[in-house]
Amino acid sequence: MNTNKTINLGIVAHVDAGKTTVTENLLYHGKVIDKIGRVDNGDTQTDTMELEKARGITIKASAVSFNYSDVKINILDTPGHVDFISEVERAFSVLDGAVLVISAVEGVQSQTKVLFNTLKKLNIPTVIFINKLDRIGADSKKVFKEICKLLSNTAVMMQSCINEETKDLKITDSYDEEDINNNVLDTLSALDEEVLNEYLSKGYIDRENINKKIALYSVKGMIYPVFMGSAGLNIGTDLLLDKILDHLPINIENDNEISGVVFKIERTASNEKKAYIRMFGGEINLRDIIRIDEESDEKVKKISSLENGKVLDGKKISCGDIGIIHGITCFKIGSIIGRKSEKLKHVSLSKATLKTKVSLQDEPDNHKLYMALLNLSDEDPLLEPETDESNGDIYINLFGEVQKEIICSVLESQYKLKIEFSNTQTIYKETVCGEGIAYMGMWQKPSIFAAAVEIKVEPLERGSGIVYESEVTAGFLPKSFLNAIEEAVYDTCKHGLYGWELTDMKVSLINTEYSSVDSTPADFRNVTPMVLMEAIDNAKTRLLEPINEFELRVPEYAISKSMFDLKMMGAEFEGTISVGDECMLSGLVPVETSKNYQIKIASYTEGKGIFISKFSGYRDTMFDESKICKRNTINPLNKKEYVMHKLNAIRK
Repeated sequence: MNTNKTINLGIVAHVDAGKTTVTENLLYHGKVIDKIGRVDNGDTQTDTMELEKARGITIKASAVSFNYSDVKINILDTPGHVDFISEVERAFSVLDGAVLVISAVEGVQSQTKVLFNTLKKLNIPTVIFINKLDRIGADSKKVFKEICKLLSNTAVMMQSCINEETKDLKITDSYDEEDINNNVLDTLSALDEEVLNEYLSKGYIDRENINKKIALYSVKGMIYPVFMGSAGLNIGTDLLLDKILDHLPINIENDNEISGVVFKIERTASNEKKAYIRMFGGEINLRDIIRIDEESDEKVKKISSLENGKVLDGKKISCGDIGIIHGITCFKIGSIIGRKSEKLKHVSLSKATLKTKVSLQDEPDNHKLYMALLNLSDEDPLLEPETDESNGDIYINLFGEVQKEIICSVLESQYKLKIEFSNTQTIYKETVCGEGIAYMGMWQKPSIFAAAVEIKVEPLERGSGIVYESEVTAGFLPKSFLNAIEEAVYDTCKHGLYGWELTDMKVSLINTEYSSVDSTPADFRNVTPMVLMEAIDNAKTRLLEPINEFELRVPEYAISKSMFDLKMMGAEFEGTISVGDECMLSGLVPVETSKNYQIKIASYTEGKGIFISKFSGYRDTMFDESKICKRNTINPLNKKEYVMHKLNAIRK
């Protein structure tokens, strides 16, 4: 079926809430599959990696498509585990709407809140599905109260159920229960005067009008309709599919100007790059020449379409749709095709906070490993593989222990490489303590370069990053020389005095000299690191540690122990709230000391405690030798060694 109506739908949840099984049900009701796969059996449509099947978790966001009621639905099934939050982040950037799956037994969990808050912040319209209502311990009313209290007070319960905690579970579209009725009317009345006036004049509101109003505000992301069922028993998910089309926005307009984004990259068995594209405007056809990142033009030689659960050879990717373009090597995650769309959502949930050394178990040559990791970093840019120039050691960034297992498995299965990790460290940063200035003249020993540079560094407020400013204009120094200096500044800032990346610092190019006969961009690229590092050394640096925002929810009896634990971790508290027999505490806590705290809380609260944490930024920390990061490049502060290294590189 050809249709111009599309919706790009994310299925999101805390791990083990049943998200992938919900996806299977939707595909079944969309007539893509004849039988609902089960995560436990490893036969689901979207978990295709062997490791996903073995572990029963989603690792890579996967895209699958089907047609239903004249609408093409592209589903992105996203990982639930916090170690793969970057996959979720990339999916969020292209969504039209989302289904947030919550377990009726566990209720709102740590990742549930992180995901919902991000959906809300990005104004992604969302419906909520309470799953696993057939399980012992399921309690839809309790979970709905949690949703209203912890997620949004504009959540509205749209259904009723009978025979909870049994296989005879039944779901009906009903507002008959008084508490549900009040919830719907209170929420609508606060948003819509028309509803309030109708209720005041009649004493009731027409059911059809209620449904229209809820759909209207749900599409705008102002109301969150709550549905329920059991995906494991295929109960309630047929109704959910219709509700998705009623309550989430559908793309129907066609903007003629080309606008798309790469949100996912995979590689084929022959190492060809496959880029998943979401089109916000226009369409891309076979043999079209497309503009990428305003830098390069490439010809489209192969397109794949997502059609009814399959990936087929295609001829175009239309406005509002998702498709795959093969073989364009310059594509990277985030690449913009044509113009940048205002519809592209910007989100940053993730920040890798661990750095680890990776090496082969059975051979000393790391070249194959490094090339394999470069391929993996196409799919996950946050890995940022880098090598130590002195000994060839390889380092990557990580989110956690589960991600280590995944990387081991992928490298062994796809590249036949057995690896091991060592020297895992929390990623710190550095910032300058004060102002520092340095200068080096042309051919000034030990320099052998025809370039003179003067640089000043000074601190900026936390969260500013690196700000570069040139007081030298292109009228005084050729543009290519100025570009070389700027590139060298950003590259040099990757390693400070203690080996960590620099941040929250302004770098100013104050003065330069050059020879019209002898100077080249390479001279300025080589001199700048020596001058910049000397300026940084004159200013001195201090360490910054990564911190998380946290929210703790524990039974009242456990709050004293929790506060003591967090205080010992170096936490800063922002507020404590008591709700019934529970306490909620929020604040900031160092990443280093709180890595495994959710496991500890679960053990002393019998699984009732929830510890939600999300990367927040960096703050000052005490220095000690264990926090130093070994540099993987020659330190430009050691000018003689640095110049010799550059001289050898030039000779080679």
